[in-house]
Amino acid sequence: MTSVNQLPGIEPFRIGDAEIRPGTREVLGPGGREVIEPKVMQVLLMLAAANGEVVTRDALVRECWDGRAISEDAISRVIQRLRRLSEGPAGGAFVIKTVHKVGYRLLAIDSPGRDDGAPLAEPPAPEPPGIRRRAVLGLAALLGAGAGGAWLFSRGPDQARVSALIAQSERAMGAGLPDADAQGANFLEEAVRLAPDNALAWGRLALARTYVAQFATPDRTAAAVAGVQDAAARALGLDRRQIDALSALAILPPYYGDWLAAERRMKAVLAVDAGHLPTRDSYAFMLTAVGRVGEGGRDRIVMAAEAPLNAAYQFRLIYAHWMLGQLDAADRAADRAIQLWPRYTAAWLARYYTYALTGRPGRALAHVDDAAARPELPAWLVETLRAASVALASRRPAEIERAANRLIREVTFSPTQSVNAIMLLCGLGEVDRAFQVANAYLLEQGSLVASVRWRTGQFSLNDQRRRMTNMLFLPCSAPMRADPRFAVLMERTGLHDYWIRAGVRPDHLL
Repeated sequence: MTSVNQLPGIEPFRIGDAEIRPGTREVLGPGGREVIEPKVMQVLLMLAAANGEVVTRDALVRECWDGRAISEDAISRVIQRLRRLSEGPAGGAFVIKTVHKVGYRLLAIDSPGRDDGAPLAEPPAPEPPGIRRRAVLGLAALLGAGAGGAWLFSRGPDQARVSALIAQSERAMGAGLPDADAQGANFLEEAVRLAPDNALAWGRLALARTYVAQFATPDRTAAAVAGVQDAAARALGLDRRQIDALSALAILPPYYGDWLAAERRMKAVLAVDAGHLPTRDSYAFMLTAVGRVGEGGRDRIVMAAEAPLNAAYQFRLIYAHWMLGQLDAADRAADRAIQLWPRYTAAWLARYYTYALTGRPGRALAHVDDAAARPELPAWLVETLRAASVALASRRPAEIERAANRLIREVTFSPTQSVNAIMLLCGLGEVDRAFQVANAYLLEQGSLVASVRWRTGQFSLNDQRRRMTNMLFLPCSAPMRADPRFAVLMERTGLHDYWIRAGVRPDHLL
C-alpha cells in the first residue's frame, strides 16, 4: 500500500496529454487542473503501473485499502471519480475499462475521442484505434525510484511483509501517543531488519525515533537521539533526498529559544517536499509558538483534511479553528475527534478549553462531570478543571480564588500544568498570576517554582513535554498580550529577537 506520505517521492509522469503529479495529487491536462483525493491517486497509480493489464479488485483492496473489508461501492466510487477526471481536466487522456467480475484496466488514448468504459467481454475484445495498451512508459521504474520504492507493487514475501510493517507503523503513529510511536518504531525496526536497503523504511524509522526521543526519560534520551541519527544516516546513504530522514533531523532539536534555526531547518525540508505532512505539522505548531497563528492555523486545516484519521492532526485542528475565530468549526472538529477517539485525552481537553474559555462554562462543567465519557485523568486534575468551570460560571471571588490557588499549586506537578494554568488563569481574570506562572515556566524566574521538564509518572500530553509558548497566543490569553509585561516576557524568551531577525510580526502586533 502506498500512503499519502509516500506520494511525494513519486516523480510526475504522463498519460497521453495529461500530466500526473503524485506529490501534489494533481492532474493537469487540456481540460484544466484538479487536485484529487489521496485514495483516488493511489488507485490511479496502481492502474497506470499495470501498463494496460487487468488489475483485479482483490489487488486494489490489498494494495490501496490495506486489505481491509470494504464495500463494492467503495471501489466503484473511486473508479467513477477517475472516469470523471479523464472526461474533465485530463481531456480524455485515458479510459478505464471494467473487466466483468475481474477488475479494471487503464488505457491511454493517443488521439481525440471518448470511450464509454463499458465492460469488456471475456476474452477482451481487440482495442480500438487510438488506444494503446501501455498506459505510461516506464511508470513502474519511476515508482521504483520514488519514496514508495520498489516496494509499492512488489510481490515477494519479504517485500510484502516490509510493506505491511510500514503500513502498520503509519497506523500506530497516527494515534499521536508516546506508546503508539514506540510501537510504530518497533514495526519499522523489523522492516529494516528484513530489508536493510529500503530507504523508506529507514527514513520512517528515523522519524518514529524522533517522536520517541522527545518523550524519552533523561537516562534514555541520549541513546534515543543517537538512534535517530543512525537511522537517518542509513536512509540518506541510500537516498540523499529521503524526506522522512530529512524531516527527522530537522524537527529533533527542541526549538524553544532557537526558533529561527528551527524554522530554517523545516523550510529546507519543505523545499524538497512541500507536502510532507510530519514536517508541515511541526512547522505549523512552531508558527503558533511564535505568534503567527493565522498562518499556522490555515495550513493546519488543510493538513487535517489530508489526514482525517490522524488523531494528533485532528485534535490540533480544534485549536486551529479556535485561533482563527471559527468557533462553530472548532466545535465540529471536536465532535469528530471525540467520536473517532472517545477517550483521547488531548481531544477531550481541547473540547474542555473551547467550552470553558469561550463563554460556555456550564458546558465545560457538564463535560468534566460526564465520567463515562471522560478519559483517565488524575483525580486532582478533574477537581481542578471542575473548580475552574464553577468559578468561570459564577465569577464569585471566593470560587475564583479557590480555582486559582489550585492551578498555582499544581504547576509543580508537570510541564502540562503550567500550560493549563496560564490558559485558565487568563480566563478567570487572574492575569498577574498567569504572568507569575509564565515567568516560572518559561524563564525559571520569580518566587513560583514550576515543573519545566517532564519526568516519568507525571501527567502529560503528547505535545506538552517540551517547553512551549503556544498558549500565549490563544484567544484566551489576549489579556496577557494587552499587558505591558508581555513585551518584557517576549524580550526575555527571545521571541522579540526572532521576530526582528526573521523579518516578521506576530499576529497580535499586525
